[in-house]
This record gives sequence, C-alpha cells and structure tokens, in this order.
Amino acid sequence: MIARTCHFCLILFAVVMVSNQHAAHSQTIQAELNRGFVRSSSIILNVKEMLGTQVNRAEGESILGPGFPALWIAEVQYKPVRLLRLPVRDSRTQETKRELVWYMVYRVIPRDYTYLAGSEESRLSLLKRLRNETVDSQDQRVIPESLAMPRFTLQTTDEGAKHIYVDEVNHEVQQAVFSREFRDDAKDLQLLNSIEAISAVDVGKQVKADDPDALENAHYGVAIWRNVDPETDFFRVIMSGFSNAYRLTSTEDGKIQVEDKCIVQEFGRPGDRFAQSDREFRVEGDPKWIYLPRKDTIDIPGVISVLGNRAVDPTVR
Repeated sequence: MIARTCHFCLILFAVVMVSNQHAAHSQTIQAELNRGFVRSSSIILNVKEMLGTQVNRAEGESILGPGFPALWIAEVQYKPVRLLRLPVRDSRTQETKRELVWYMVYRVIPRDYTYLAGSEESRLSLLKRLRNETVDSQDQRVIPESLAMPRFTLQTTDEGAKHIYVDEVNHEVQQAVFSREFRDDAKDLQLLNSIEAISAVDVGKQVKADDPDALENAHYGVAIWRNVDPETDFFRVIMSGFSNAYRLTSTEDGKIQVEDKCIVQEFGRPGDRFAQSDREFRVEGDPKWIYLPRKDTIDIPGVISVLGNRAVDPTVR
C-alpha cells in the first residue's frame, strides 16, 4: 500500500437520506480514478448504522453495530483482475513451478463518514445526533471484534460447481506484480499484502471529503489467487475488512448470525482456458456494499433480547 500525492476529485450527487421526520442531503465521496483504477466503492452508511447501539428497535429486529464513534469505513479503489505467468515456489513443498496467477491491485482510503451528511450545517447536525449522551446504549458484551485484516475472496458464479479462492500471501508474486504495475515509480512506492496491511492502515486517520490530496493518504495492496479454474467465465470478488460495521440477527434455531459489511464486485471473462489474456476480464457494473454472514453462528440464548436498547430515540426507528 502506498502514500502518494495526486489530484482529488469529489463527485457530488444530490440525494436524500430520510430518517422519520429528519432528512439530510448526502454526497458520494470518491477520490480520483487514475493509473488504471476503474472502480471505487465510495462509502455507504445510513443513519441507523452510524447510531448503531443507540437505535431503539422492535422486538426481533436486527442489531447494528458498533456505531459512532467506534464505527469506521474506508473507500476502496481497484484495477481489473489481471494475469501473470511466472515461477512460483510453494510455501509447503518448497517446489517451484511455472503458474498462471490471478491478482487484483487495490488502494484504500479511510474516510470520515460524517461528510455523507452533505453541507457543513447538516454534518454538524448529524454529529450532534451521534454524540447524544442522553441515549442509554445497550450492553455490548457480545459485540464481535472489528475486522482487522483485508480479505479478498474470489467466488465463481458459473453454472454448475462453484469454487471459492481466498487471497494468499506470496512475496515472490507480490514483487512481480509490483514491478509490472509500478515500475516507473518503484523508488517511491510500496505494495503490501493483506498481512502487512494490518499495521499499515490506521483507520483512526480518516480522510475528509474535501481533502485536496486524498490519494496522498491512500494505501496500496494486492490480492493474489492461485490455481483458479481456467474454465471460469463469471466470478465475483468479495472484499471484507474495509469496515467494522456488523449486523446481528436471530436464526430460526435461536442462535445469533453475525453479518459483516463487505464490498462485492462482479466480473466477466468470456475467454477459454488455452489463450488466457488480461483483456478477457470485464468489470460488470458497480460495486455494492452488502452484509454477508460469517460461517459460524453464536449460541447464546436470548442474546438479542438482552442486547435490546432500553432507551427510546423517537427520531430513529
């Protein structure tokens, strides 16, 4: 991931974010797309997500957390998935063989989500709501930990058998990608893997929407996938770890399902396994922020009721 000065571009859209009787104009916060980066997740949060545990909710309704001020979210920009054929040493067997590796370069900008309110007056009003000390927030003993490591999961969506590939750390591939993508800026740039990103990205240093050099605060990384089925025509990349927003819901058997806020981007690749090329990869549509369930559930009887907020905020239901 890299810190580098670039021009910044704000794309403003007039939309209305309504919460009962209160409305606030919001904006899309996005840094300039350049150097081959083709999509930005921007940031998407509604008032309930920002308030989190302060929200009064109906019996059985999902719990959103962690809420302001612990809540954080980042803008993620990325290039299309690309291919690289090179010798790769297997970390387990130590054997080296020539492979066709799939990878995706991305950059991350931690964002101040209060700027989604739009005008400075609306932002100050939102901050006042978020800092409401009269609301007795719920007991947080069972709130899951924040996501700390970026994770990129490639999931095939072709008909028939589905395959899932989780990005891996491989320093040889990482260096080869760095040389290919940033050779003109090699002395100034650094490309990190997901493990290195844990210490590199400080989510507490949030970049304002009006920062003229937003990309100076960007961190650059690469997701690497090996042994991807060459017959794959359609797939999606699920990007997690770029927000600590979560949702708790009750399952039919009384357990708790934890869902994390993730980014999903669809891709198409109408080629064949024999003449694979970077040009085959197409970015399909725009990225989406959605909640996706974790594999395991939590078995704590009645926890949703216990976590229910006893205070009432009449402006948010």
